[in-house]
Amino acid sequence: MDSTTEARDEILQLLYRYNHAIDSGDAAGWAALFTDDGVFEVAGQVMSGREALVGFASSVHGLRHVVANPVVDVVGNTATVRAYLFVFAGTTMSVSGSYEDQLVRQPDGWRFAKRSFAPDSAS
Repeated sequence: MDSTTEARDEILQLLYRYNHAIDSGDAAGWAALFTDDGVFEVAGQVMSGREALVGFASSVHGLRHVVANPVVDVVGNTATVRAYLFVFAGTTMSVSGSYEDQLVRQPDGWRFAKRSFAPDSAS
């Protein structure tokens, strides 16, 4: 089993791969960062399962997602993450808010079991 430090580093890489995949239009790659029954909640919309996740990610393009100040808590093969998100359209910040994540370690690495995004009230 990895050390907590190694697990945290792998989880941070997951957060960054998530942003790069969705920003580059790699909907299938983005959805693959979730478990097969993974859930993504955003703006009152709940998407569950690979097909729904790919559909959502296919509709998002031309943006830059930036995650900041992630707090990662690892307990065995599960973890939680709290982080801020800033989304840019060109040089203009269009959305800000926070993530609440539940992750699980799978044979091929850490994956999102559930990711919830809550926009800031002014966004």
